Amino acid sequence: MPKPLWLIGYDIACPKRLRKMQRRCASQGWALQKSLFLFALTVPERQALCRELQRLIDPQEDRLLCLPFDTPPGSFHLGPRSDYLLIHTDPRLNDFVF
Repeated sequence: MPKPLWLIGYDIACPKRLRKMQRRCASQGWALQKSLFLFALTVPERQALCRELQRLIDPQEDRLLCLPFDTPPGSFHLGPRSDYLLIHTDPRLNDFVF
């Protein structure tokens, strides 16, 4: 069964917590930027991951954002239009819903 995509991003104040968060996200997610990762997760998997990530942060200093990755009606792209072909060999991207 294909898994939905989730964007998980963070802003961590402490370098030690930042390294822990980055290692954890990189172990299962696909890095889009230094603190933004794409995951293919079922809802229970996403809930478990977010609980784990919440334990890594200091809620007074850090931020954690977990959003479903979707293209709702009304979404648009600015710039030249082109056809994209996604080719990958990363097993973490298997079963993504595109």
